[in-house]
Amino acid sequence: MDELVYIVGEFPSLSETFILREMLDLVDRGVPLRIYALKRPRSGRRHADCARLMERVTYRPRRGSIQWLAGHAAMALARPRGYTRLLARALREAGSSRYQLRERLVAFDAAVGLARAPFASRIRHLHGHFAGVPATTARYVAELLGGGQKSPAPRYSFTAHAQDIYVGGQKDRAGLEANLRGAAFVVTCTGYNREHLIREHPGVPAEKIHRVYHGIDTRRFAPAKERGTGPAQILAVGRLLPKKGLHHLVAACGALRERGVAFQLIVAGDGPERDRLERLAAGHGIAGNTTFLGEVVQEELVAVYAQADLFALPCVVTPEGDRDGLPNVILEAMASALPVVSTRVSAIPEAVEDGVTGLLVPPGDVDALAAALEKLIRDAGLRQRLGEAGRARVERDFDLRNSPLAELFARECDAVAHAIAGKETR
Repeated sequence: MDELVYIVGEFPSLSETFILREMLDLVDRGVPLRIYALKRPRSGRRHADCARLMERVTYRPRRGSIQWLAGHAAMALARPRGYTRLLARALREAGSSRYQLRERLVAFDAAVGLARAPFASRIRHLHGHFAGVPATTARYVAELLGGGQKSPAPRYSFTAHAQDIYVGGQKDRAGLEANLRGAAFVVTCTGYNREHLIREHPGVPAEKIHRVYHGIDTRRFAPAKERGTGPAQILAVGRLLPKKGLHHLVAACGALRERGVAFQLIVAGDGPERDRLERLAAGHGIAGNTTFLGEVVQEELVAVYAQADLFALPCVVTPEGDRDGLPNVILEAMASALPVVSTRVSAIPEAVEDGVTGLLVPPGDVDALAAALEKLIRDAGLRQRLGEAGRARVERDFDLRNSPLAELFARECDAVAHAIAGKETR
């Protein structure tokens, strides 16, 4: 038993670069990592770095396929008690909730698929990325592999993000609680998230929950040597979702146009809000000042940051409670020495300090957002000072190479500890 297995929802994923960077860092440290993906990618585009990991990926068998049928049949025959006990647990945990029933059955199915993988007997530790199905899958696999074996069952951990804490955690509080209680340790990407989990789940030891920021490769996102000389380029990057607050950004840019401020709005990313945002841009008279780039891979995005003058992401909390934690694109922009305009939502102030490493405005306040954008557009010196301070903050607190995550795994997995020790002595 000598391998660490990451359980992820989809791989490759264009939007989850933070998970990609994390896994690449572990591989670079010599960690014996495997990836178990619950879904194949929806987009044909992928970051070039994904190629380094593809040989490590195993996919959950497609439901209804021969492999899927054979896997369930073999598990039911080889471990009838463990199989039926886990299925009963999944149904019992779901209760009368359709949402929870679907989540538990997906996790049960995924767990059977992973427990039947050729390398299953070598798994030492499981780590689910997201506190919902991936974490539940890790918990279920640990139970399946531990039933009746001479060797100890693998342990598991997981990373909890904003969406699965504030939305998923409300829909399935009992599931989150079970995953927290059973985990060897829990990682979350901001101090704000950690305090929320400690407050909402007092039965879980606080020392089990670790704040580990998503790291940035500061060597990749270097400050641009020169910025453009035309109208100021305002850049926004991310999935086009309501919680990003980009509808407020479009409205603020409309206000800039009315004031005669020259600018170009660049939006990189795709998602369900795109049609609405394009209509809003036309309605505010800035369609000619706005460019929607669509999906952008990491290699292209570095150049996009280098051409921009400032970065804006006015995040909000949706009526459903959905929100960002600390968007990784903010850290990428700061690493690129771009001055950032954002909002006081969740953990954003943990990186963007108002007036020091960027500007913060109240969420949903279009007038304040427009004023902050205009202030930066008209003051090149302020842009430079905030950009340089933001870069320094990322180097100090968010450099991927300083992440303690590998050391957390090393406590659970001898092979990880040996790999890290070997790397450090080279």
